[in-house]
Amino acid sequence: MHGSTKQPIGLVRCTSRRALWSSIFAGAFALALPSAARAAQVWTASGAAKVRPQAPVPANAPTSATLAAARNEFESFQVVVTGPASGVSMRLESLNDGKGHAIAGRDVVLYREALINVPSPTGGDGAAGQWPDALIPDVDPIAGEKRNAFPFDVAAGQSIAVLVDIHVPATAPAGTYNGLLVVTGGVTAQVPFQLTVWNFEVPSTSTLRSAFGLAWNGPCMGHGDGACSKTVQEMQLRQRYLQAALDNHISIDIPYYTSPLRADGTGDFTDYDLWVAPFLDGTANTRLAGAKLTAVEVEAIGITTPQTAAWSRHFQQKGWSSTLFSYICDEPPATCAWSDIPVRTNAVAAADPQLPRLVTTTTADAAAHGVQGISLFTPVINFMEGRPGTGAFAGNQRAKYPATIFWYQSCMSFGCGGAETGWPSYAIDTDMTRNRAMEWLSFLYDVQGELYYETTMAYFTGDPWVTQTNFGGSGDGTLFYPGTPARIGGQTEIPIESLRMKGIRDGMEDYELLNLAAKLGMGAQAKTIAAGVFPKTYIATSTPAQIDSARAQLAALILQAQGPAPAPGPAPAPGPAPAPGPAPVPAPDGGTATNPIPLQAASTAPAPAAGGCAGAGTGLAWLALPVLLQLALRRRRRARGSTGAQ
Repeated sequence: MHGSTKQPIGLVRCTSRRALWSSIFAGAFALALPSAARAAQVWTASGAAKVRPQAPVPANAPTSATLAAARNEFESFQVVVTGPASGVSMRLESLNDGKGHAIAGRDVVLYREALINVPSPTGGDGAAGQWPDALIPDVDPIAGEKRNAFPFDVAAGQSIAVLVDIHVPATAPAGTYNGLLVVTGGVTAQVPFQLTVWNFEVPSTSTLRSAFGLAWNGPCMGHGDGACSKTVQEMQLRQRYLQAALDNHISIDIPYYTSPLRADGTGDFTDYDLWVAPFLDGTANTRLAGAKLTAVEVEAIGITTPQTAAWSRHFQQKGWSSTLFSYICDEPPATCAWSDIPVRTNAVAAADPQLPRLVTTTTADAAAHGVQGISLFTPVINFMEGRPGTGAFAGNQRAKYPATIFWYQSCMSFGCGGAETGWPSYAIDTDMTRNRAMEWLSFLYDVQGELYYETTMAYFTGDPWVTQTNFGGSGDGTLFYPGTPARIGGQTEIPIESLRMKGIRDGMEDYELLNLAAKLGMGAQAKTIAAGVFPKTYIATSTPAQIDSARAQLAALILQAQGPAPAPGPAPAPGPAPAPGPAPVPAPDGGTATNPIPLQAASTAPAPAAGGCAGAGTGLAWLALPVLLQLALRRRRRARGSTGAQ
């Protein structure tokens, strides 16, 4: 997210109009290439887009990039090679501000985007065929080992993308940083880029809370030991998954593989603290220094007062109580009877009246069944505001809920095998902007947290490198790939992030900009900007240009509030999309840059017509897939059930 003060800001702006760089490198490129390789092309694309292998090279394809970001924020762009070319490698030559400040090491990671076949379209706007998703690092940021991202071959007419992922250190001075990426092998090129560091910082621990599932034996299953028979090694592996999630601003809500307590509250937290405390104290080896989990579930063997009280006391003593919640029931009556809920909420309230009691339901359903005691309502996003004319949930339902709520997306976003369109989605064959929409909408609808049922679902249904089809969509419930040495090289088993996970991360960071503007007294302007990008729950498709423009406006608001520099211009009027064209570009200190490189015109998206065997309240044997598939139409399918013996 960094560009020079003379260029636009936002996610990434890639353009062929790089007067100096493009003319210099285009000439040198043409002379340097052997005749047999001249058909190959190297070009750049936004980090907010997906480049499919069959994608043609755009007319006037850009060959450089500009980015902009706050301190402690990630930003990325893509370098694409369209074949034929063999033995292609890439490396970062440099990234610095010319004043002695450089960004290097694991703050810059190059990922080759591996392809996965999508056998059938997900929803009404998906597409079968190959899609980029798994991100294989050159040098991984977890174990620091060289992997097999490079070299790679590209067939004639095929496009393979490399994600250039940059983390701006929290200590980086604001200003303009110039970088150079070198492409070698069967095609050679030098790709210049500029990064503007804005003079404000986003937090390592996300303001928007999240509770993403990780089955107790998910990592084990994906890495060849479904029974988790080697406890120490498997907990080390699980820690790497927690670390990777936190570095994408995602909080895993079951950080340990089982409950440390018995139903009567006996037991102890010694092993739990050994493995989990670094992620609650902010001392884990994350790229985001000090990042902490934001939502942790009581891992319970049945919901009992003694057990819940012991959890509450321990978390209070450790200073972690703000993260803890009790998962009472998942989508009643699918996983529990409505009559079970008061029994469970009363047991939790007796242990700790302040402990949030979460149920994935609506206030209307709870009232219809006479259920009280739910303190953390978590509706599916489709029921927060349904399309006009679709029934009881048409229109904004937010006023019917308490001040603090979570929400979630499910296969309903793509129809659970049907042809639904427009909703936020984590499907592989979905527009990249829909992968990052949920967090913008969380700000717009005043939602404080996001729940997601699982991140390793495909580990249980086949080879996730080959297929991730579950509940009618590709990628549903799976955000990781198992990074085994046999698959990615190196020696240490690690999780492989998905391109969709980067979309979630970017959405979380976008939320921080929106939230910071609101904290500085500009909440109304921030909501207007957010509504210009993603107007409604069911209009969650945007463009990289719209996101760039909105981020530029938010940065300008923040910089204006923090200093005396003039604002770059008024916020856009309310409407479904921001005005076409880029916003004026704020310099790192809040001034306005001149001669910005033009963005593509923004377009308005039309409105579319449990760990171990524990997990009280969520004891769903989700690996019994035939049963689950029958329930999938309305279920979020939380993966908290029995998948093996503890």
